[in-house]
Amino acid sequence: MSETIISADIVDKDNLARAAELKRDYDALGERLDRRGIAVDAIRDKVEKFAVAIPSWGVGTGGTRFARFPGAGEPRNIFDKIEDCAVIRQLTQATPTVSLHIPWDTADPNRLKQAASRFGLGFDAMNSNTFSDEKKKKLSY
Repeated sequence: MSETIISADIVDKDNLARAAELKRDYDALGERLDRRGIAVDAIRDKVEKFAVAIPSWGVGTGGTRFARFPGAGEPRNIFDKIEDCAVIRQLTQATPTVSLHIPWDTADPNRLKQAASRFGLGFDAMNSNTFSDEKKKKLSY
């Protein structure tokens, strides 16, 4: 079992409080789709298989290529970003991988893999900064 950031009890309690209303909504959706000849369970099966990689830059407050606009609680490094991605995975169950953003998300590959596996995360495609030249650098990224 993977480690979680938010207590599973908190998530379970909140989900339980909303379960009856969610079931009514799901059943109503199923009836509407059934009238159109669409099986809601077939859609659910496809949605269960859906997965998307979280771009590591997506968990920060971000900025533009000209400046950054950091905020309170922003991840300080790739390991903080992995923890933030773990929360998204825990709550959505649809984000099993992280796309690193190079050259900012560099660390020892073994440490990265260990940190990600702690939360049941893997890695996906890389996002690279291929549009800027930094001062005092001989080569572009």
